[in-house]
Amino acid sequence: MSFRHLIAAAAVAGIALAAAASAAMRVSVAAPTSASVYNIESKWTTQDGSSVALASLGGKPVVAAMGYTTCRNICPAVVADMMWIEKHLPPGTGNAVRFAFFSFDPEVDTPERLTLYAQGHGLDLARWTLLSADDGATRELAAALDVSYRPNDQGGFDHAAVISLLDENGEIVFQQRGAEASSEELLANLNKLLLKGG
Repeated sequence: MSFRHLIAAAAVAGIALAAAASAAMRVSVAAPTSASVYNIESKWTTQDGSSVALASLGGKPVVAAMGYTTCRNICPAVVADMMWIEKHLPPGTGNAVRFAFFSFDPEVDTPERLTLYAQGHGLDLARWTLLSADDGATRELAAALDVSYRPNDQGGFDHAAVISLLDENGEIVFQQRGAEASSEELLANLNKLLLKGG
């Protein structure tokens, strides 16, 4: 085969691969972009014991936060804010939004513990997903979401209060920072995403 024929064959193969990739993207729930947290390939364990990638949350806007179930200070306020956002969603849009709570503490926050936490707070597991992972995965996500944290002397964690709004592709649209921050601006940005259809 001549060099020219090799080049032609490579070009045809490239076109075929591009077409296949394009078709795959159309089928994909969420095609990650360079700014997407869904590019993180770590595995997380949900409250029902399933092992999932972050990209499993794709396809809908996600209201996400990091914390841990035995937290007595920041986390209750963060979860309360997330519940307030859920309560104030426009009528008929509840199933168009996901809520995700990622634990810093996988040793304590087992699937059973996460389930009990969800039940204790009245979280609807049709919309909420509670997850934990190993230290490496937790650090990677915390870095992507810009959530600082560290173990403390009481067996828990000192951490920032951050609620992130992700679009359907896993890109950060807005972040609410601080335990005293209002959730109204995050809700307004979420409503904009819902009006756009994602």
